[in-house]
Amino acid sequence: MKFSLFFSQKLIPKNSKQVSKPVVAISIITVALGVCILLLTFAITTGFQKEIRDKAVGFGSHIEVVHFDNNYSYESSPVFISAELIDAIKQVQGVVHVQPFTTKAGIIKTENDVEGVLFKGIDADYDSLFFVKNLVNGTFLTLSDSATSNDVLVSETLAKKLRLDIGQKFMAFFVQNPVRQRMFTIKGIYNTGFETYDKTHIICDMAHLQKLNDWKNDCVGGLEILIDDFDKIDRMNETISDVLPYDLQSSTIIDRNRDVFDWIRLFDQNVLILIFLVVITTGVSLISTQLILSLEHISTIGLLKALGCTTSVIRNVFLFLSAKILGIGILAGNAVGLLFCFVQNYFHLIKMDPGKYYVSYIPVDVQWLHVLLINIGAVLISFAVLVIPAHFVARRTSAISALRIE
Repeated sequence: MKFSLFFSQKLIPKNSKQVSKPVVAISIITVALGVCILLLTFAITTGFQKEIRDKAVGFGSHIEVVHFDNNYSYESSPVFISAELIDAIKQVQGVVHVQPFTTKAGIIKTENDVEGVLFKGIDADYDSLFFVKNLVNGTFLTLSDSATSNDVLVSETLAKKLRLDIGQKFMAFFVQNPVRQRMFTIKGIYNTGFETYDKTHIICDMAHLQKLNDWKNDCVGGLEILIDDFDKIDRMNETISDVLPYDLQSSTIIDRNRDVFDWIRLFDQNVLILIFLVVITTGVSLISTQLILSLEHISTIGLLKALGCTTSVIRNVFLFLSAKILGIGILAGNAVGLLFCFVQNYFHLIKMDPGKYYVSYIPVDVQWLHVLLINIGAVLISFAVLVIPAHFVARRTSAISALRIE
C-alpha cells in the first residue's frame, strides 16, 4: 500500500505537453462543480422549504381548531373556549403555545381607493415573534384585556396600494345586516414577502371582531396551536383531534395551504434528478481520466508487472492517483459552494419575485449533515466507479506487450 501511494506521486502529470494534464484539470473542475452544485442544491432547497413553511406557519400556526361547520370560511362560527379545553390541548406533548383568533372579511375605503381585505383578530396572548421579525416600520400592537385597541398592522403591499402610512387612519366597512364600520389607526407595517397573505391580511384587536359578530368574550373564531417539531405535525394533529369536543375540528397548515406545500415538495424530485445527472457526469469524467492516465503510463504498468507487482498493487497506484484528483475537486467544490451560501445568506445578492416564489431573495440553509453526506457520497461513488477500470487495465495489460509499445 505504501509503495502504491509513493509511486502514484511520480505519475502526477507535471509537463504541459502530457496529454493527461488538461484532462486531469477538466476532471478536477468537473468534480468541484458537481460537489458545489449538490451543496447549493441542498442548501437552496432546504432554505426554500424552511422559509415558505415558516411564513405559512407565521400567518396561520401549525394546527388550527375551528367549528366543525366552518369549511375554512372567513366568516367563522363561534368557538366557545374554556379553561378545560385550553388545558387539554396544552397537555398534549409537543404543544408549545395555544392562542385564540377571529377572522372577518371587510372593505377598506380611503379618499381614492377601495380594497377588500381580511381582518385577523388577536389578543394579548398572541405570539408576535413572526410579525415583529418582519416589521419594516412602526411597532407591533399593544393589546390588553381591559381596553379595545384601534391600532392595526397592515402589509407594505396594502400600504403602498392604498397610499397609507404609520399613524394614518382609515375606515373599514363590514358587510352584514346592518352594515357596520370601524375607524382604525396604522401602528405598524410588515412585509413577509408571502404575497398570498400580504395582499389581504390586516392584524387587529380581536375584541373589535367579537363586538361586530355580537359574540361574548369567551367566543372566538378558533384556536391556533404552535408545536415544537414540524415533522410531527400530522401525528400531533390526530392526538389533538382526539381531545376536542364533537363540534370542533382540527387541521394542519399543510391542509389549509395544500397547493403551496405540494409545490415545495416538488423540489425533492428535482434534487433527485440533479443528483443523478451530477453522478453520471462526474463518473464519466473520472473514468475517462482514469483510462487516459492508464494509457499514458501503459509502459509503466508493463514495467511494474515485469518487476513482480501484483494486479492489486498496480490498481492501487492509479486509485491513489485518482484520489488526489478527487480530493482537490471535493475541497474546491466545498470551498466555492459554502462561500456562495455564506455570501447569499448575509447579503441576499440574488433577488427573486415574491409574487411568484413567496420570497424576495434566494434563501439558503446549510445543514452540516447534508454537507457530510455529500462528501462521503462523492468519495464512495467515485471510488466505486474507478475500481473497475483501474482493475481491468492492471489485469489485462501484458508486461511484454506494454514494454514493446515503449
